[in-house]
Amino acid sequence: MAKIHPTAVIGSDVELADSVEVGPYSVIEDHVKIGPGCKLQAQCHIGSYVTMGEDNVVYPFASIGTDPEDYAYDPAQEPSFTRIGSRNKFREGVTVNKGTHPGTVTVIGDGCFLMANAHVAHNCVLGNGVIMVPFSGIAGYCEIGDRCLISGLSGMHQFCRMGRLAVLSGGSTISVDLPPFMIGDGRNGGVRGFNIVGLRRAGFAPETIHAIKKIYDIFFRHGLNVKNAIAKTEAEVPQLPEVVEFLDFVKTTKRGILNGDRHGRRS
Repeated sequence: MAKIHPTAVIGSDVELADSVEVGPYSVIEDHVKIGPGCKLQAQCHIGSYVTMGEDNVVYPFASIGTDPEDYAYDPAQEPSFTRIGSRNKFREGVTVNKGTHPGTVTVIGDGCFLMANAHVAHNCVLGNGVIMVPFSGIAGYCEIGDRCLISGLSGMHQFCRMGRLAVLSGGSTISVDLPPFMIGDGRNGGVRGFNIVGLRRAGFAPETIHAIKKIYDIFFRHGLNVKNAIAKTEAEVPQLPEVVEFLDFVKTTKRGILNGDRHGRRS
C-alpha cells in the first residue's frame, strides 16, 4: 500500500503503486497514475491526467502537469495530458505544464534531470537523459532530443528543436533549431563547436566523432548555405547513421538552423 502522509491531499480516480511515497502537504489532482518507486518528497503538486512511470523523484515545490501558461487554454474543455517516463528527477520549483488543446500531451522520457526552477511548457517533448540546469526554460511545442543539455539561464522559443546530444550553453537563447551533436551559444549567436565530450562519454567510435567534426567544419566554419553544405556533406562525409541523423534533422527544419556566425538563422 502506498505510503501517504496524513497532510497530503489526494483526488479522485488516482492510482498509486504500492511502493509510492507521498510526502507532507503534497497535492495530487484527479485522474493521476503513478508507478512503483516514485517519491513525492513534500509540498509537491501533481496536476490532473498525469501518468508517471517508475522511480521518479519529485522535490518540494515542484509542479507537474498543471494548467499551461497559454491564453488559448480553456479549463472547461476536454482533458489534456502529461506523460512522464521513469527515473526522472524534478528538483525544487520545477514546472511542467500539460498540453494546451484537448487530447494533446506534454511528454518527458526516461532518466531526465530537471534542476531547480527549470520550466517545460505545454506540448513539449523531451527525450531520454535530458538535463535542464537551474533557471532554464523551453516554450511550447519544443522538441528536445536524447541526452541534450540545456544550461543555466538558457531558453528556447516555441516550436524549436534540439537534436540528440546537442548543448545550449549558459545564458543562451535560441529561436531556431540546434542540430544534433552541436553546441549553441549566445542569443542566436551561432554554433560554437561540437559536443566532443558528450560524444566520448556516450561511447561514440573515433570514426564517428571524426565524421561529426567534418560536418561541423562544413556547416559552420566555411560560410556555405544549407543547400550547399548538405551537398558537400553527402559527397565527402561517410554516410554513417549519425551523419544521416544530422542531415535528416537539417532537411526537416521549419525554423532554420543556428548559424556558424553571428547572423543567427540559416535556411
